[in-house]
Amino acid sequence: MTDLPFADYQQPTKTGAGPRLAIVGEAPGAEEARRGVPFVGRSGQLLDETLKAVGVERAECLVANVFRHQPPGNKVGHFFASRTRAKKEGRALDERWGPFGTSDWVLAEFSGEIEHLQRTLEGFAPRVIVALGRTPLWALTGLNGIMQLRGTVQPCRLVPGAEVVATFHPSYILRGQLAEQPTFLADLKLAASRLTA
Repeated sequence: MTDLPFADYQQPTKTGAGPRLAIVGEAPGAEEARRGVPFVGRSGQLLDETLKAVGVERAECLVANVFRHQPPGNKVGHFFASRTRAKKEGRALDERWGPFGTSDWVLAEFSGEIEHLQRTLEGFAPRVIVALGRTPLWALTGLNGIMQLRGTVQPCRLVPGAEVVATFHPSYILRGQLAEQPTFLADLKLAASRLTA
């Protein structure tokens, strides 16, 4: 399908006793692609520290990205196109997933990634899924607007019965939004609280 660098999901290495938590990001960065594991760079360190602070063990979670391939320049827009651009480039869109943002749709050549995520989540059966950023918010719920929806609980369209808690991607915080760190912590605390609700 593509020769882009690849990082697969990280399956849990420990079995927890209670309801399960999954964490879904956008796409791997350079360090993740190099090591073949999601969230191992600076974003991963911030994620790990914050999970620990809210009492969640990463080893018990499924950690995934919507897309397992690193897009050129780390631009997730590589997986999407407007109808006009897709037509001009002779590429097919998969519109059954709904619009990403205002006018983009997932390119058909990459929509299998969402299906793979769905199958994996169904097998893992999480009660709560943390959506790190706008791409997983859209993939998991069909909704757009991370700034309005972060810190809320939404139904998951990929796994009926699972809840999605949307928050910022850790890389957003590391790119000069350190003031949002307490918000990120509060969102992960909310996700953790839903496991016992």
